[in-house]
Amino acid sequence: MQLPPKLQEAIDQIAQHSPSLKKAREALSQGYREGRASPFADEAMRLAYLGSRMPATYAAIHKVLQNVSSIHHLLDLGAGPGTASWAAIDLFPMLEKITLVEKSKEAIALGQTLAKSSTSPALQTALWLNQSITDPIPTADAAILSYVLNEVKDPLSLIESFWNAVDLLIIIEPGTPRGFQLIRKIRQKLIDLNAHLIAPCPHAAACPIQGSDWCHFSARVERTRLHRLLKEGSLGYEDEKFSYVIASKTPCAPFSSRIIRQPQKQSGFVRLSVCADSGKLEEKT
Repeated sequence: MQLPPKLQEAIDQIAQHSPSLKKAREALSQGYREGRASPFADEAMRLAYLGSRMPATYAAIHKVLQNVSSIHHLLDLGAGPGTASWAAIDLFPMLEKITLVEKSKEAIALGQTLAKSSTSPALQTALWLNQSITDPIPTADAAILSYVLNEVKDPLSLIESFWNAVDLLIIIEPGTPRGFQLIRKIRQKLIDLNAHLIAPCPHAAACPIQGSDWCHFSARVERTRLHRLLKEGSLGYEDEKFSYVIASKTPCAPFSSRIIRQPQKQSGFVRLSVCADSGKLEEKT
């Protein structure tokens, strides 16, 4: 998975006029160590985000959105520079309207600059709202929150307000034990609100993954030259791990199971670990 060519060109153009890559690398590493909530406070951090995190989050979002059939009006909450919206216009060319909610003015300015390179009318004319996701939000067909709620003090208290604003709610968090724990709690909250689970779960029973285990998926990202320099990595790719839940007010066609682990190839057969519609984890060959 790569960023759209127009988006990558815009990022490369910004990188030409930004601080040295060394400074951006240092800002990225320091931000991870300190657990900074926003990577948009200074120019070096913005370059670090564009060059390394944006391709990874784009790939994860793109993979998640493949579970959705169509979107006409997208509400991008905690939008950053619009990463989720870029993934949406790639998958849904008939997308008519995008509303992005972001509290960082720097992120909005960056997102508007990137959007100028897009050929999508929906992104070029998108409405950017400089506010917090805790403020009242507009209605839409669908809302997406990607890598956002782990930064909020009490994320579960916001779910009902998001749910009331849309027909389809998409939430993505890092594919870590902590990220999955949050997704599992959000999943149960949505079930309590009578939501229909679209993905990844084939059932609405209690999540069978307990203890130190966690449910996550991955998307492979091709590293650009800028990405490799920022990460100081030699590999031409990296795997972005994520956990997610998609819920709808409209029932969807049921499916029997979801593969939740990398298939294990054995002599003469392949073993699959699946979450089944029975609400249990099963091994299949």
